[in-house]
Amino acid sequence: MGDEVKINIPADAFGKDLHVTIEKVADTEKLLTKNHVLASPVFEILKNFTENFSKPLTLTFTFDPKSLKNGQKPSIFYYDEAKKVWVKVGGTVNGNRITVEVNHFTKFAVLGEDQEKVPAAETIHLSDISGHWAETSINQAVNGGIVSGYPDGTFKPDHTVTRAEFAVMLMNALKPQGEGATLTFTDKEKIGSWAQKAVAQAVQAGMISGYEDGTFRPDAEITRPEMAVMIAKALGQSVETTTTTGFADDKDIPAWSKGAVAGLKKLGIIEGKGMDEFAPLDKTTRAEAVTVLLKMLAHK
Repeated sequence: MGDEVKINIPADAFGKDLHVTIEKVADTEKLLTKNHVLASPVFEILKNFTENFSKPLTLTFTFDPKSLKNGQKPSIFYYDEAKKVWVKVGGTVNGNRITVEVNHFTKFAVLGEDQEKVPAAETIHLSDISGHWAETSINQAVNGGIVSGYPDGTFKPDHTVTRAEFAVMLMNALKPQGEGATLTFTDKEKIGSWAQKAVAQAVQAGMISGYEDGTFRPDAEITRPEMAVMIAKALGQSVETTTTTGFADDKDIPAWSKGAVAGLKKLGIIEGKGMDEFAPLDKTTRAEAVTVLLKMLAHK
């Protein structure tokens, strides 16, 4: 088994005299379970101050490739003393050495890790999008988990999208972490359980604020200005300016959405209809929604 660890510490990673000790942990039974495959000793690396380093430092371990089971790869883990679990750090393998950057010291070891077998992607076939102008985008969005088709195998690309449905699509595209904010809308009971988490995440991220009367109106069809503002906020674009948008029907676009519409037009995320009109009174269709969301992701 490999029994060596080297440390490379940048001179400006700490602001005081540094003393480092490295010890092999003799009693590892309390630290490891029967599922752990140890490819190196467990090393406890300590320093003479408690703060983390201001810059990453490099650890290089030698390990024994023969100790790994078939299909396993080596990774460096550190032991979380509070939670009593091993936490993966990763590492770059070169022969029987593996190197990783860290910013703190604790117990480290090289463990064998089973490589995940990624199942072949299942292609979803929809019966009503062949020849549709958004066919490619719809297939990409469905197979990417942004939106799903209906149980009867259709997508209904020209059906309108509700505010709750668009919130779910947007969060499926962005994949945020966490459960979101506590909903305080006066009509929160009308938000279906399937959409509550997505709406809460969008609220927490500042992409949804609801109406002046305190409602969210989950079943209302989302308008093109509303969609533009949510997408602009997701991209960190300013929505405050009331600059002209450049669309032929600029005078009909609500002032509160002009900054978002102008910004998304400039990025090529939103395009005009007919005679280069934004058509602010039009509702957003499922095909339009997924097309805009894919363009948004291309810019993130």
